[in-house]
Amino acid sequence: MLRDTGPTTRILGGLSADLPVDAPDSSVTPVLTTTAVALVEAALRGDRAGWDGLFDRFHPVVYRYALARTGDRSAAEEVAQEVFVAATRTLPRLRERSEGGIEGWFVAIARNKLADRGRRRALEERIPESAAAAADAAELATSRLAAAELRAAMEELTEEQREVLLRRFVLDQSLEQVAEATRRRVGAVKALQHRALAALERRLGREWAR
Repeated sequence: MLRDTGPTTRILGGLSADLPVDAPDSSVTPVLTTTAVALVEAALRGDRAGWDGLFDRFHPVVYRYALARTGDRSAAEEVAQEVFVAATRTLPRLRERSEGGIEGWFVAIARNKLADRGRRRALEERIPESAAAAADAAELATSRLAAAELRAAMEELTEEQREVLLRRFVLDQSLEQVAEATRRRVGAVKALQHRALAALERRLGREWAR
């Protein structure tokens, strides 16, 4: 029977431990004196403090999400910058104005920017993205090989499964937080997590489950 605390989840958690030494540390949460909703309202009024607050609040989340997907610090920072540039243009269209909804909106933009980046890379290099991922993995030190293989395997999951795993094991969110951000019930999140871990283990080989 699959357990959500096995080797695959330990390696998933290791994606965040695999951050460069000088990477932003999103495990240190700043004291939140203003709600995200209030920051959005301030930003929509043209208040610079609103945008500064949104950046401080959500840049670590976006950066960590992008780094877990790319394994590259520079790429993750570029994606994070693109996300906040896009956010300045699309904020008036934000519908779900709640803490979870606003965070989910930023992550959704990051997901789209990562997809755009993947398409550009494949077009520029004229090689399949899977081959590029394999080439990247071959250059990694042995100690990081498992994380590289996991990233490649995660790209074969559905977008919903991938997002749940990244939120749970990289962003270290609770089931309730993931449910709020993705507009699902807790039970649905648990089921998605279970199916995603099972799919990863099938792709990575049963030796990881021992």
